[in-house]
Amino acid sequence: MRKTIVSLLIVGIFAATAHPFQLGVEFSVGEIPQVGANMRFNDLFELKPQLEFSFSENNNALGLCIDGNFYLPDISDLQHYAGFGFNFLVQSDYDSYAGLNGHYGLRYNINDIFSIFGELGIWIKRFDPFYMTTFKGGIGCTIYFPNF
Repeated sequence: MRKTIVSLLIVGIFAATAHPFQLGVEFSVGEIPQVGANMRFNDLFELKPQLEFSFSENNNALGLCIDGNFYLPDISDLQHYAGFGFNFLVQSDYDSYAGLNGHYGLRYNINDIFSIFGELGIWIKRFDPFYMTTFKGGIGCTIYFPNF
């Protein structure tokens, strides 16, 4: 019985790593431009820590955004995902805030290194008083480092 369990665990580990870990640099524009990392762990999940920044005459902002995306079955060459995220933004002329978001996106891999994506979602910016905006996301590109 023990050998069977160990064998099943080994097969599960190798099956889960059929899609190797991918690390990439991501650039996106939307309500606030973002630069960050894209860590694709397997076919089903990726984690994206990103820095948000906005500099203008009236307001400067810097923030941290962490998104987790769960990939759904592919539509031809198009990958689509649903995800959640946490944002923390510090602004010069306004109050800082933490927010939550939910989003849906589409990704197209041009080749093994370069992909483009677009996403749209709901972003809850403030909880006291409750404030919600219906636009989160935008368009962007990911440049993956080749796996050696």
